[in-house]
Amino acid sequence: MFSKKKPFISMKIIQKYELAAKAKNPVNIGIGIGDNENQNQKILKASLTFLKKFKSNLFFFGKKDYKNSLIKQTPKSKVNTKIKYIDCEIPEKSIIDFLIRDNIHSIVRGSISSNKFLNHLKKKLNNNEIHRLAILETFTGDQFFYGPVGIDECNNLNKKRTYIELALKELRKVEITPKISILSGGRLGDVGRDSKIDQLIQDGDEIVKLFKDRYSNLMISHDEILIENAVESKSNLIIAPDGVSGNLIYRTLVHLGGGKAYGAIYMGIPRTIIDTSRVGNQSEIYGALILALALSNESDF
Repeated sequence: MFSKKKPFISMKIIQKYELAAKAKNPVNIGIGIGDNENQNQKILKASLTFLKKFKSNLFFFGKKDYKNSLIKQTPKSKVNTKIKYIDCEIPEKSIIDFLIRDNIHSIVRGSISSNKFLNHLKKKLNNNEIHRLAILETFTGDQFFYGPVGIDECNNLNKKRTYIELALKELRKVEITPKISILSGGRLGDVGRDSKIDQLIQDGDEIVKLFKDRYSNLMISHDEILIENAVESKSNLIIAPDGVSGNLIYRTLVHLGGGKAYGAIYMGIPRTIIDTSRVGNQSEIYGALILALALSNESDF
């Protein structure tokens, strides 16, 4: 199923989505605005930059006070054409309702509550399992798909296997040959120091064996705890040991280490939803909008 050719690295991952986004017809993208005024301003600035390059209509979902504050800062021409404001008391629910009714084609979570948004989404989908795949970039410019980023994701071997299968589908959509790095809790030589670490290392070996047995040509390796090796070897899909460590790695890279995030794709659901951190910078919001456009109406990909 997977070719033996080298993984596609000459074009950065986000550029693949930019090309797909530019080829799309205009769509309606919903984005949440919460109670953080500074973050809402970042969303507005990223949105205006996005609208200069891509054809779409943006719907901002938020409570009246936050909506009115942003309206005052929005150029009148954009208010009347490309940006529309939806006044709602529970934006985490309203934005999902609009998506389910096809009033919008995709969602960028923006600055609304992650917990409330996930609860409403799970109820609408009747599904308690959420899988998010992030696109990250190091301070040296290396980009890769990454996960899990949710603290409750991939907390056992079966869930991790499901996660990787879903991630492989996302890579196929943009014709990227996967090179997977599985991370665990230590080096192989650390076995015996702690039972929890032993289990994480064992799981890493089992995942690699499982996928090598299933896909004979798949490039996948267990890089132990050595995430630096995974990046240096140009892995384009890096899997953290679990959701907690995955979230910490994401935050360390993006908020402390000079790296970037470009949003996270909600995988395995029938709608296009892109996650962003509630404290994400403009590049993350901008990247998420590109993903939301590129992945809307996926049959057109």
